[in-house]
Amino acid sequence: MNGRNFEYLGEDPFLASRIAVGYIQGVQDQGVSATVKHFMGNNSEYDRHNTNSAMDERTMREIYLPVFEAAVREAYVGAIMDSYNLTNGAHMTQNDYLNTDVAKKEWGFNGIIMSDWTSTYDAVAAANGGLDLEMPSGAFLNRKNLKPALTEGRVSVATIDDKVRRILRVAARFGWLDQEQAEISIPRYNQQGRQAAASGRA
Repeated sequence: MNGRNFEYLGEDPFLASRIAVGYIQGVQDQGVSATVKHFMGNNSEYDRHNTNSAMDERTMREIYLPVFEAAVREAYVGAIMDSYNLTNGAHMTQNDYLNTDVAKKEWGFNGIIMSDWTSTYDAVAAANGGLDLEMPSGAFLNRKNLKPALTEGRVSVATIDDKVRRILRVAARFGWLDQEQAEISIPRYNQQGRQAAASGRA
C-alpha cells in the first residue's frame, strides 16, 4: 500500500525506535542534522495529497508515534518532516495537535518541523499548525501570504518568531553558522544558490 516503505525502518514500533535512535545519533555526530520522516500516518502513496489516515489515540500512541518520540526524546533529532496525507482530518503540515501539542509541547521538540516537498497547502493553516519550514521553497510560507495575515491578526508575530528561533537554533547547534558548508554537486544549483544569497532572497 505504501510506496515509501523502503525509506522506513519497519513496522515494529520498538525495533524501529531502537534503530532510529542509533542512526540519528550517528548522523548528527558528524555535524549533520537528521530529519525523521514521514510524520505521520503516511500509509499510501496513491493520492497521497488527499488520503486521510483516521486512527484513534491508542493506535497513534502504540503504533505510529513511538519511533518519532524516541527520535525526539532520546536522539534529539534536528528536524521532523511532515507527510503529505491528512491525519484525522487535517493535513500534517496543518496538524496543530500533532505538530504543536504532541511534538513541540509534550515531547519538548525544539528543532524544525518541515514539509515534505510540495506538501504545504495553506499559508495561514500551516503557520498556525506548527510548520516551521516549507520545502523546497516558500510557495505558501512567504512574505506575500504571511504579511497580510500578520497585519490582520490571523498569524501572530510570536508564531513567526518561534519558527525563526527554531531554524537558527538548529543552524547554531550543528555549526552551520561557524564553518563553510559543502555545496551540492550540481553546478547550476550552486550558481543559483550563490546568486540568491547575494541578492538577499535566499
